[in-house]
Formats: sequence, structure tokens, C-alpha cells
Amino acid sequence: MKRISLAAAFTLAVLVAGAANAADTMTAPFVTPMHDADIDYVMVGPGGQHLHQRMRWNSQMWRQRVDPEGASTVMLTDYRLHRLMVLDTALKTATVTEAPGESFSAPGTPAPGAWKQVGPATIAGEPCVIWEAADTDNKPTDFCYTADGLLLGATQSGRLVVQAASVNRVSQSAELFDPPAGYHRIDPKH
Repeated sequence: MKRISLAAAFTLAVLVAGAANAADTMTAPFVTPMHDADIDYVMVGPGGQHLHQRMRWNSQMWRQRVDPEGASTVMLTDYRLHRLMVLDTALKTATVTEAPGESFSAPGTPAPGAWKQVGPATIAGEPCVIWEAADTDNKPTDFCYTADGLLLGATQSGRLVVQAASVNRVSQSAELFDPPAGYHRIDPKH
């Protein structure tokens, strides 16, 4: 077992306390992951059924991949180019459009808008902070974000919308964020 010096332990304690105090004074969360991640979410469907959705993030490229359970589509978003590509795995097509949403907060940048910090929580074994804000439809929503920008959960009027079931901060290969060879690209703008 590796031992650390008293000075190193003190430095670590100061850094942890400083990070906790910084979270207490923040006026908005980081809403974009600062590190590569692979998260399995459970979402509640309109009929109350639980659906899984896998989200992967490449922090260097600012790209996201979303694979909904049981769907023949995969969504690839490039936030640097503000481009969404929907892959149809059955037809082997890649439809390209502008990414939805008007703004994007770069990793390590607090989100715009009005946010109110509610308190700490733990989801999927990960500490996060619950923030009150409005969702994209302007409905009051509680979001739980980690200090490094991972969304772990969201509720509306006490009803679960989405919650992380597992979180892995592991390197994500660049190839995951492009269509496989043989896909036909469809660009509705042309």
C-alpha cells in the first residue's frame, strides 16, 4: 500500500475543501462534460415504462453519441460544427441537419440562464448537485450535474424524467462519432 506524506494529505484536503466551496458559490452548473464519458440512462416513457439510452461523449472533439434502446437510430452530435447526424441502422443512411438548441456551453463554462442550487445528491454512486432551472420547453425542472459536467438526473414536478444507471469516465474512440463505412449520407439542405 502506498503511503502519502502529511503535507500531501493536507494539500489534498485543501483542494477537496476548495472544490466543495467553489461548488457552493457557483451560480450555474457546468452542463457539458469535461472528460470522456459513457453513461447508461434510464428514462421514463409516456406510459411509465423504463427505457435505456446510452450516451457517450468525446471531450476532445466535443461530440456526443446517443443510442436509444431498441431503436434503429443513433444520434451523433458535433457541437463544434453545430451538426446532428441521425444514423438509420436498418437503411444504412446518415441524415445531417443542424443540431437542436440555440446555445452550447463549452466544457468548464457555467450554463447560461437562471439557475438555483438546491443541494447535494448521489446518483449511480456519483456525487452531484441538484439545480432548479427551466428545461428547453420552459418547464421548471431539477437537474443533477456532477462537478465535471455530467448530467446524472432530471425530474419535473417530482416525476423522474431521466436518471443515470451507470457512469464510466473512460476514453471514447473517435470512430464511435462517425457513421460506419457504407452509410449513404442525406443532407436535406441540398
